[in-house]
Amino acid sequence: MGKSLKKKQWHLAWCVGALLWGSVHSAWALDLSGLKANEVAVYVQNMETGRTVLEHRADAAMNPASTMKLLTAWYSLNRLSPDYRIRTYWHSKAKIENGVLQGDLVWRGSGDPTLDHNALQEMLQQLQAAGVKHIQGPLVLDKSLWQGVPTAEAFHDDSDAAFTVEPDTHMLDYHVVWLQFLNQEQERWKLFPPLAGVKVDDSQLRWNTQSSCGQLKNRVQSQWLGSTILLKGSINAACTDQTMYSKGVVGDEFVYRAFTGLWQGMGGTGADGFRVSTTPIAAGRILAKHQSAPVAKVVETMNKYSNNVIARSLILLADTGNKVGAEHALQQVRQQLQHDGIDDGAVVLENGSGLSRRERVSARMMGTLLNKAYHSPYREAFWNSLPIAGVDGTLRKRFKPLTGRLHLKTGTLDNVHALAGYGVDDAGQTVSIVVMVNGKDTPQTLTQMDNLVTSIMAMPH
Repeated sequence: MGKSLKKKQWHLAWCVGALLWGSVHSAWALDLSGLKANEVAVYVQNMETGRTVLEHRADAAMNPASTMKLLTAWYSLNRLSPDYRIRTYWHSKAKIENGVLQGDLVWRGSGDPTLDHNALQEMLQQLQAAGVKHIQGPLVLDKSLWQGVPTAEAFHDDSDAAFTVEPDTHMLDYHVVWLQFLNQEQERWKLFPPLAGVKVDDSQLRWNTQSSCGQLKNRVQSQWLGSTILLKGSINAACTDQTMYSKGVVGDEFVYRAFTGLWQGMGGTGADGFRVSTTPIAAGRILAKHQSAPVAKVVETMNKYSNNVIARSLILLADTGNKVGAEHALQQVRQQLQHDGIDDGAVVLENGSGLSRRERVSARMMGTLLNKAYHSPYREAFWNSLPIAGVDGTLRKRFKPLTGRLHLKTGTLDNVHALAGYGVDDAGQTVSIVVMVNGKDTPQTLTQMDNLVTSIMAMPH
């Protein structure tokens, strides 16, 4: 009995030791390229065989930064389908007589995050084609689609940046105006979209004789003083046709000023101000409409360029419930994960864009999602949405030796770097790759992470 007991105890100790060794073996077996083992999470899986190739701290709750958009992409493609288009309508129950719309024009907010001034101009042309030259009443903004939007807290210092713009039922040009330097005597600056009543004052801009411009935003600073955009800095002839954005007038006022600016530029008159209200579309006839690109293309724009506004909007748009709002929408995301058999235990959701200090996922959960997407009917749309190494999006200048072989979503915040997506190895095998680094951000971190991914691609899979 003594020998048998000792044998069992030895066997148990060996098993525990092997288990513990195996839990850290990945860190020993893989050169982490200078990254600290306790700050990195890695999960690599062969998409053809299903074999887990590598894992390190795969169940740790990590801030994913913008790789969280992969979850939103998956959710949106499932709930809306790749071919779904977001539709925007203008309608009115007022009569049109002698070119006058004798009442309100209602803009039913669709939440389309890709709506821009070109689409707005097309709708205004439709309005003219319907016989409208003058709008007698106000522009009515029907904002009943959403009952609240997910937060993105702790980014107050970036409130003037375009990437922090909140989703809106009446999104237009991401609620920022683009300034183009024309360098012409009669028209030095052009606004996209034109904002009624907004002027540009460049009297404090200095002229220099340099032969290059670089990025205009690095030369010129904008400050909003009421309805005037005051520009400061330096400029030269090489800056001609360069653009920069400025954020000042926001929300409903931005939409109204853009509507009015374009409408007046087309020879139209009115509308007399704006108000927010709820008006059933059945109350009048449709005078203009617009549909977005298919959701597959919207998701592609989101992932290629890491667009936070699109991600935060899609979370709401994909909610098919009757209580469309932040809390309900995030509950629906979890239900989708659970329906797909994806463990959401480590998931912390705030807005689905990764613009968050709170959001968390595990590398294993992200790897499981990538596996599900790869073997789903939405594989093509999901795959095509990812930035391609050395080719486009946020990977255009990275991984040049692996050009075309890595399709990865990037993620970057203070003290956070992440990559998640797919790689095709020398043997033509496709692997999912998830690498997340949460730690003290140093100038070397990004390079170290890229070196780690390069090492993963060189491994046998």
